[in-house]
Parts: sequence; structure tokens; C-alpha cells
Amino acid sequence: MKPANFPKNPSFLIVSLRFIGDVLLSTPLAVSIKTHLPDATVDYVVFKGTEGVLAKNPYVRQVHTIEPGTSGWRTALRILRRYDYSIAGNPSDRSTSFTLFGGRHSVGFYIYKRQDWWKKLFLTQCNPLALEHTVPLMLSQLDSLKIPRISRVVMGHDEADANFVREQLGEEDYILLHPFTRQAYKYWPARHWAQLADLIQRQTSLRAIFTRSGFAADEKQFQDIEAAAGRKLMSFPKSFTLTQLAAAIHGCRTYVGVDTVATHMAAALEVPVVALYGPTMPDRWGPWPNGYATNAPYAPSGRIQKKQNITVLQQSWPCVACNKEQCLLSKSTRMECLESLSPETVLESIRIDTPLAV
Repeated sequence: MKPANFPKNPSFLIVSLRFIGDVLLSTPLAVSIKTHLPDATVDYVVFKGTEGVLAKNPYVRQVHTIEPGTSGWRTALRILRRYDYSIAGNPSDRSTSFTLFGGRHSVGFYIYKRQDWWKKLFLTQCNPLALEHTVPLMLSQLDSLKIPRISRVVMGHDEADANFVREQLGEEDYILLHPFTRQAYKYWPARHWAQLADLIQRQTSLRAIFTRSGFAADEKQFQDIEAAAGRKLMSFPKSFTLTQLAAAIHGCRTYVGVDTVATHMAAALEVPVVALYGPTMPDRWGPWPNGYATNAPYAPSGRIQKKQNITVLQQSWPCVACNKEQCLLSKSTRMECLESLSPETVLESIRIDTPLAV
């Protein structure tokens, strides 16, 4: 690849106006830019409430935020043509607009069969949205800039975060269990989490420690898990930052979680991960194995898919992965593909990843 001609100390803006997981999975853009151009600066524009996933990231200088549901015009004025290059992390109209505002050279996506003509007209480089995993998809934005791809997701934390975790959890080894997600269709049943914690306690030498959350729905779910267990369960404190959670994940022997940002954090931190998937398409949204050599780590579905430090557990039924938020086949409308994953199956994956725990 012939190198592009960049100005001295080039400035880049990455626009990721979507969910917090999308922001995290865009960090390979920053890693690739800073590795290829050490004197470059990389800033972000994200929705307020998602910026925590970029805290303490050594590849990111500054993060601009806008309130969801607002125009964000003040931020738009603040970044107006301030950057040499701007890159859209997704094809939304808002992300594209801020990409156009921010960079003198702008790179974004368009979607076939949609009214995206204006993106192709005004962006410096406009790429078709390919049907592939989100990490290589975002990295494809760098090809026109001739910046080599580095497929490594980064989640920052530091010694202060590690000290906080030691103070809260002590020094004994543990398995970290993360049952929470913003979407109810991704829930694994409370009774399964309770049984898994019991199996870990009885059949391994490790502690089972649950994460906690300040959200009312998450706290209700944790109470349901404790009720199913019939006892108090060990847990992380309810008040913590994402970088403190990252340190807790980094310190665990194995992480178990559903399809949520914490699971992508665990993959990035390169600890053993057991990810419980229902209708989600792992070939698009599976936890990314850092440094993976191809664009497609996962098949569209499969009972057990193991890639490097990550194990994705998912039913191999013909309807999986449907990528729907409600089951159209179940009489109960529940996600039976996810609910049918047994705690014993999860424990077996833990044993494979953490053999010294048995």
C-alpha cells in the first residue's frame, strides 16, 4: 500500500453517534491512525452517556459529546472544519452530518436502496455499507486514506482503577458474571444466573462475583437472581465507572456475560470470555478477538464458537440467529434460543477456559 501524503501533525475526528458498544468497537480506528501516524491527534464526537468507554484510552485526545435527541449545533460549530480528516463510524444521517462539519477531508458510508445521494455528493469519500462484522467494517474507512488496518479494540483503565477493585473485591480469584443489558430480549433467566453462581461455588475453587448497575431495571434483575438463589450473592458495588469495571474484568479469571458492551470490553481486555447469545448475529456483532487475521471470525450461528480468548454460546437451531427483538415462533414470545442455554453448558465452557479452577 503506497502511503498517503498527510500534513504535519494531522488531526482526525471519529464520529460515532450510536450506542456505547458501537463507540467501543470503533477504537481500532484510533489505534490504526496513531500507530501509523504517531504525531496525529484523534478526537471523537459521541452521544452523552457513551463517552465513558473512551476514558483513559491512550489513543484518544478529546471527546466531544452531544445530548441524544438534540441538534448538537453547539458541538457542530465547535468542530466546524477544525480537523484535517473526519471519519463516520456508522451510516446514520447525523453521524454523516457531523463528519461533514468536522473534517476538510470526510469519509463515510452510504446504504444501497436508501436516499443517500447527498452523502455520495458531499463526502470526500463515501463507501458502501458492507454486510460484515462491525470492526472490519469501520476499519474499511481507512483504506482510502491508505492507513493500514489494526484490528484491536482498546478499553482503558489504570492503576487507580485496579486499586479500587482490590479494595472492593479482595485478592482471591473470581469469575465475573455480568447479567445486565438494556434490551430485555438479551436477558438470560435469573434462575440460570443463580444456578451458575451455585455451580461455580460448589464445583470450582473460584468466587462467583456479579457486577451491579445503578439502573432500576438492572437492580430489579439482580434482586430476582438473589431471590432465585435463596441467598445473598457476592457482587461489585453499584457505583463504579466504566474504567473501574474494566479493571474488574481485567482481574478476573473468566468473564461470563450476555450481548452487551461489557462483553465487548472483556474481549478487548483479552481475558477468557464466555458470551451468551440468543438472536444476535455473531458474524456481525460477536465479541471481537483482538488481532484476528480475517474479517469474519464467526459463522452466522453455531452451538459453540471459540476464537482465541472468546467462546460464544448460542443455539444451532435453524431460526438462529434471526436478529429479531421478539421471537415469532415461541408461544410465550420469549427468546427460547437464549433461555435454553443451560448453566451446566456455561460451566463446562468456564472449565475449558479456566482449567486450574476445578
